[in-house]
Amino acid sequence: MKYIQTLFFILVTCLTTSAQLVVQVYDGDTYKILNHGKLQVIRLANVDAPELSQYYGTVVKAGVSKLILGKTVKVDFGIKDRYGRTIAGVTVNGMSLDSLLIAKGWAWNYQQFSQSNPQLSVNESTAKKARIGMWRCLFNIPPWIWRKLNEKQKRLHEMCR
Repeated sequence: MKYIQTLFFILVTCLTTSAQLVVQVYDGDTYKILNHGKLQVIRLANVDAPELSQYYGTVVKAGVSKLILGKTVKVDFGIKDRYGRTIAGVTVNGMSLDSLLIAKGWAWNYQQFSQSNPQLSVNESTAKKARIGMWRCLFNIPPWIWRKLNEKQKRLHEMCR
């Protein structure tokens, strides 16, 4: 009964405020949220996390799931991408999720689509120097390159496994 009351409270909160409930984590930068009673897929702005088939991809998904799955977050909605996902900024516990992922070594600063936040570059540089998260391996291939490789090329570039 306690769980039903908690779920009811979360749903009412999500329907009456600008907060959204994260109901699914697809990977490090794509999530499904409950937004005013409707499910919506969002893509985190400013970052690109490793694909699930990449080195550290499943670790990042698990880490992000611990951070936000089943929690209420603040979402700043932007434009839709070519896949129909809404590009969005996400704040969890008062912290910007994009900055958090980069600082933990869980994502690249996606400079091609980043909104020119210089702190993201600083966080990425700091994580690389400290060899945090995926930066434990120096031969990472950014996801925007990984997605263009065929299976044979991907096997040749799996130096971090």
